[in-house]
Amino acid sequence: MNDAKVQIGVNKLGHHVQSSQNRLLIKGGKVVNDDGIQEADVYVEGGVIKQVGTGLLTPGGVRVIDAAGMLIMPGGIDPHTHMQMPFMGTHSADDFYTGTRAALAGGTTMIIDFVACPRGDSLMDWYNKYRAWADEKVCCDYGLHVIVPQWGDKTANEMATLVKEKGINSFKCFMAYRNVFLLEDDEMLNVFQACRKLGAVAQVHAENGKIIERKAEQLVADGIRGPEGHSYSRPEAMEIEATTRALAIADEANCPLYVVHVMSAEAGEAISKARRRGQVCYGEPIAAGLACDNSSYQHTCWRHAAGHVLSPPLRDPSTKERLWRMLATGELTCTGTDHCVFKADQKALGKDDFRRIPNGVNGVEDRMSVLWEKGVETGILDPCQFVAATSTNAAKVFNLYPQKGRIAVGSDADIVVWNAKETRTISAKTHHQNVDFNIFEGMVCHGIAEFVISGGRLVVDERQLKVTQGAGRFVPMPAFPPYVYNRLEKREAAKSAGTVAVARDAYDGPVIDLKAEQERQKAVAKEQPGAAGGGGGPEAAAENVFHRPPTRGGGRHMQESSFSLSGAQFDDTKPARSGIRTHQPPGGASSGSLW
Repeated sequence: MNDAKVQIGVNKLGHHVQSSQNRLLIKGGKVVNDDGIQEADVYVEGGVIKQVGTGLLTPGGVRVIDAAGMLIMPGGIDPHTHMQMPFMGTHSADDFYTGTRAALAGGTTMIIDFVACPRGDSLMDWYNKYRAWADEKVCCDYGLHVIVPQWGDKTANEMATLVKEKGINSFKCFMAYRNVFLLEDDEMLNVFQACRKLGAVAQVHAENGKIIERKAEQLVADGIRGPEGHSYSRPEAMEIEATTRALAIADEANCPLYVVHVMSAEAGEAISKARRRGQVCYGEPIAAGLACDNSSYQHTCWRHAAGHVLSPPLRDPSTKERLWRMLATGELTCTGTDHCVFKADQKALGKDDFRRIPNGVNGVEDRMSVLWEKGVETGILDPCQFVAATSTNAAKVFNLYPQKGRIAVGSDADIVVWNAKETRTISAKTHHQNVDFNIFEGMVCHGIAEFVISGGRLVVDERQLKVTQGAGRFVPMPAFPPYVYNRLEKREAAKSAGTVAVARDAYDGPVIDLKAEQERQKAVAKEQPGAAGGGGGPEAAAENVFHRPPTRGGGRHMQESSFSLSGAQFDDTKPARSGIRTHQPPGGASSGSLW
């Protein structure tokens, strides 16, 4: 794999393209970063932001973009996509060209995709395969996470190579999909410990896959085979349990944890509680979970219901409000899409069994508009929080900041000029995603990407998409992101300070010899009448029910059991009594007057 392409950037475009798009001046808008809003112009040259302010002095031959009445924001970063991913016997329908083209149309200027390495294969081989797929197709910049499907020395060595040489700083573990991706707890601990040592961020798909598998089997046996079965088989409790378990394992490894696609409000609360305890962890709700709910699984149209199948599934309508609240307060950190689309004929693989429906929904094109409509227009988020949730926080977590996620001198010229006053209606008929269905169908959203600049190139010009295949670049993500590890290292030092050996005198008393004790017990057993290989009958066996010595007073040891495999009781050899005289039997005396 030739990594020199990373350094090429805008220079790999032809000279005629460079000359027309290399210098841009955005005038008259308000610059919005995660920490403030200011009225300023932005000058771009050579793929980089050169000036931010008013009264800028710029050279001739500059294309001027009128942003009056609009917002100038960092381009969106979608930290969770799956382009042309092999899954459940097929591939997701959007490849790295159509997927990144759609992303730019919606104002997202970078995606971070997942290398989906099958169990038993080499992480390095699949990294190289994804690079080959993406490098020739991407229209915008991209990075890669790597899924870890197994643990061993080879995996550990490949993780180290990927971090140190290939620009990877995050690895994902699955707690679902047994025999495909699922890792056991001890394997996950090993991955987390390796991430901590390498300065990487651990990610987790949190669902209890083994119980889900059992529930799915039972539902099919009971005759439930439609898409609703997918929701029934993956109850919220399975996400909550797995999230809590993953947090505990990450805490033990002192490893930063990023929980992808948080669909359960209670799972979000578990992340929030861990953060309040000081744990370094992050939660990622996705556009689907913030705007849709599980009522779609009850739709009588099979295609409609199947079109909403993803894992974890959509939850009840009240969940959205709670997830939004946690996003607004910073308890949840980033927003992604889990964009992984399948067309109708691909979803139909599961027409007779919901377990075979390929999991995945759209979102890479719609995320920015949906989150603006549901978050900013409703007053849940302000524009600065919107920028943080859609761009800046992801840039910080994955060590891209301030190269990405900020409008500032020296940052990459990944910019969206956002028209917050105009609206658009989302529809599969007009979107750019390579799928015949849209889970946000008919939603009217404020917020349109009027202009989009990617790497200094004007790729959306007055809402007209003008992309170049292969113009994007792979962006390495260095290890030890300061936003994550600065606090983690301090926390680890504080935690270690409380873990010290206690000074005490050495124990010099006797220590039982277990082997000798076992031999002694065998010898005693052989000598006992009634034991296997020994003499005596039932009477002798009854006399030897008890093996513990008597108490100091000569009585029976009360911790001794009266159970014998022979069925004998301790008093079998004593004559049975014909009756027992009592002065006051239970229920009172049988004779005499009550008065």
